[in-house]
Amino acid sequence: MKAAILSNIVVDEIVSRDLKSSQSLGGPAAYCGITARKFGFDTTLFTHFGKDLDPQYLDYLKNQGISFNGPHYSDLPTTRFVLKNFETDRELTLESKCGALDIAEIKNVKADCWIISPVFDEVPLDIVQYLSSTKMKGNQFVMLDPQGYTRAVDPEGRVSIRKKMDIPIHKVNGIKLDSKEISCLTNGLQAMEGMKKIRSHYEIDYVLHTQDQIIHLLEKERHYWLNVPKFDTPDSTGLGDIVASSFACTIVKEKDSVWAFCFAAGALIAALQTSEIGIKKIPSKSTIEENASYYYNTMNFEII
Repeated sequence: MKAAILSNIVVDEIVSRDLKSSQSLGGPAAYCGITARKFGFDTTLFTHFGKDLDPQYLDYLKNQGISFNGPHYSDLPTTRFVLKNFETDRELTLESKCGALDIAEIKNVKADCWIISPVFDEVPLDIVQYLSSTKMKGNQFVMLDPQGYTRAVDPEGRVSIRKKMDIPIHKVNGIKLDSKEISCLTNGLQAMEGMKKIRSHYEIDYVLHTQDQIIHLLEKERHYWLNVPKFDTPDSTGLGDIVASSFACTIVKEKDSVWAFCFAAGALIAALQTSEIGIKKIPSKSTIEENASYYYNTMNFEII
């Protein structure tokens, strides 16, 4: 099976709570891409990066079995973020931004699973509209993390989530959101009301919501949720990407949304259990599956 990841490669400078700094390959291109490979998918990145990118990062991705749909080099610098982790939150600063993808790069490409996850506007909305309009042709599954559309940046590069916006992302198969993104896309709604609004307004089949120590799935009139244990993790970077990729890959393989939800939760918990920084936290498939089997029996469910 084939997975296509649409997101620019990122280099993160991660500052931990004890003020120790480390550099890591990052962004959904890495987190979603490596996760998809662990699920056995033939994975291709649709991505751009600058000539300033350290070749060791490209070699690392290639050694993971990930391929690139070229051309991908840009005259602009590689996208870079500084992430400062605090006790209950983090501060994100955009240092540089690479160029956007072009719809011509994905035209006539076939994949079983598309994961669209811009970090900052690099996936034009016409690509989302194109993929969602053709999603039923060839049984392609389109998963969206809209984080890069909801972000704003101030003159100092500090990133925040917009208060309100409506973007044309209708009819993708699945979407993964945190609480701030739900509020942004629903004019302030939260929790279940926000999820219901996302599902109906954007006509989306599966709404995944990560909320503090709970992960939710809304499918039609069915609401599933799982409680996540609290972990003292030094870095939360990439957790949402691991969740989105695990869900999308499992539902494409197994055709079972509940099992896919358990795999998403299992992947989240497995990543937290590593206590690692950066891409080192991406868990093994066996650990994810072990967690998923356990959480399948502890899942909560209601008809709404």
